[in-house]
Amino acid sequence: MQWPVEGPFLGDQLLRLPGTEKPSAIDKQLARDAVWLDIDGLGGNRVADRRFHGGPIRSVCHYPAEHYARWRRLYPHLQLGPAAFGENISSRGIDEHQVCIGDRCRWGAALIEVSQPRSPCVNLDRRHDARGLARQLARSGLTGWLYRTLEPGEIGIGSALHLIERPYPAVSVAHLWHSFVDDATDNSELIRLAELPPLAMEYRKRFRQRLDSRRRQRDQRSLF
Repeated sequence: MQWPVEGPFLGDQLLRLPGTEKPSAIDKQLARDAVWLDIDGLGGNRVADRRFHGGPIRSVCHYPAEHYARWRRLYPHLQLGPAAFGENISSRGIDEHQVCIGDRCRWGAALIEVSQPRSPCVNLDRRHDARGLARQLARSGLTGWLYRTLEPGEIGIGSALHLIERPYPAVSVAHLWHSFVDDATDNSELIRLAELPPLAMEYRKRFRQRLDSRRRQRDQRSLF
């Protein structure tokens, strides 16, 4: 399976966004030439805060271009298009329902693996002067997703994504995000997701914490 994409997009400058003194590299532009993708991310793509962006489990961010039509309707004053939300890859024809955690794709010469949904942050609001935008993304489930780099390699402009392997076809990005935000997700599913090998450890820990919290509540009730 092959998916045409636009990119790579790079944020090569750290800018201060309105409402904060902290720098951000969310403003990304299409690369002018082929770039190297390594374990930590794309060459020339700067990262301001590695606690929440970039690094081995978030080396590439992917966002479907079709979603922007929704955000333009909700925020008609915004000019939104590829890379507006800080993604490195923009695509058409695939979304969170069609991509699964653990999908392995060849992008250029690199091999990448879907590691988690993208967690929208307040920098989206600040960049676009659109209060509540990140919260709307989270509620809609139109989050995009992140990859880890398994094999570094050169990425040419407009290199297509080739799906190589799909070991977990029942765990789409959309399903994972819904399970993450839905307090009613049952225990058996929480266990399955907490033990899902390619899922970023941050998410696995959160699922495990919910299980532990439920067990403590159950144990407390049994005392009375």
